Amino acid sequence: MGENIIEKALLGATVFKNEETLHPAFVPPELPNRENELVRLSHTFKSLLNKDGAYAVNVAVVGKPGTGKTVSIRYFGRGLEKAAAKRGIKVRFEYYDCFMFRTKSAILRDLLTERFKVTSRGFSDEEITTMINRRLSRENIRLVLCLDEAYLLGQDLLSLIHGSEVAKHGQAFISTLIACRVVDWQNTLSFPLSGRLHDRIDMPAYDQNELYKIFKYRSELAFHKDVVTDEILHMVANIAASTQNARHGIEMLYLAGKAADRYNIRPITPDLIRRAKQEVYSELRSDVLYGLRDQEILVLAALTRELKAQKSSSTSIAKVYERYQLICEEFAVTKQALPTFRKTVDALVTLGIIGKVVESIGTGRRGRRARLTLMDIPVEVFHERVGEILQRRQSMEDNFD
Repeated sequence: MGENIIEKALLGATVFKNEETLHPAFVPPELPNRENELVRLSHTFKSLLNKDGAYAVNVAVVGKPGTGKTVSIRYFGRGLEKAAAKRGIKVRFEYYDCFMFRTKSAILRDLLTERFKVTSRGFSDEEITTMINRRLSRENIRLVLCLDEAYLLGQDLLSLIHGSEVAKHGQAFISTLIACRVVDWQNTLSFPLSGRLHDRIDMPAYDQNELYKIFKYRSELAFHKDVVTDEILHMVANIAASTQNARHGIEMLYLAGKAADRYNIRPITPDLIRRAKQEVYSELRSDVLYGLRDQEILVLAALTRELKAQKSSSTSIAKVYERYQLICEEFAVTKQALPTFRKTVDALVTLGIIGKVVESIGTGRRGRRARLTLMDIPVEVFHERVGEILQRRQSMEDNFD
């Protein structure tokens, strides 16, 4: 019986065509919105394709979390190896996550043992470095050490870069490509690496349109047709735009897909995205709702009821205001005038509890309008929580504020 349940779950229908394409380590066939940075990297590393000698290049890629640093450098490394091979030049690109390899010794020993299949036991770091350089020289290989989160290496990073600086002319076989966050660059690496790099490439944060393009491309790789609608992609892009972090959005799509399989839901719904966001983000604490003013709670109640009635991810301010007036009558509360109501909405947006999306009115019509959406909790859960607060406040007081 148990084995049948397991087999059914393992072999049952799924929304995924290839869920691995949403994993953090996956490097996609294309990299939207990073063409300029890839071209700049290519120009800087061009000297590695010189057949008249080996010349080291040292480059830093700096950016906020989720700006594509890791995927860009790994994508570049793959392309560099292929381009070099077409010209009969041996380039090896070796990626190291410094969360796992936190010392120069750990990196060198892994290089020697895992990459060149030579035991490192009994040798010092200096001896291992000499052995690696001799192997590279003998086989005429240009090695690019890619060091992600390089600040974790501390002074060992300078030691790795220094090796190429003291090599004889035309015999510097080890280049470095480091990646780090802006804050780590400013606090740890900027001063010691000054004058030692050939280039520093800053990764700009993604805007909402760029995030949408990324999520659309990734969803086409990961999911079967019609599983992820355009509405869902815009919703995920809007959420991720608050932090400008593409990784958050990709993770939300993955978690929503897993939930869709678990509950047999097709296609992915706004509520599944909201639930996924709760796992990815943890900004909204339970005490936030209880600390809201009465009018803010009433506006939230109106929004949740309207979204639940429409079965939609967003709705207009006018619709929410209509629903708000009905709730005020229900609880015998004096309603706010529309201008004051809008200020209450803006306060909730500032708190990050609801989102406001501005869009064009429609084809052939001029102007733009705002639509409201929930950003943190699924409609059903939000509706339940807000309802409990309303009932509690009504039972404790004769009137709301």
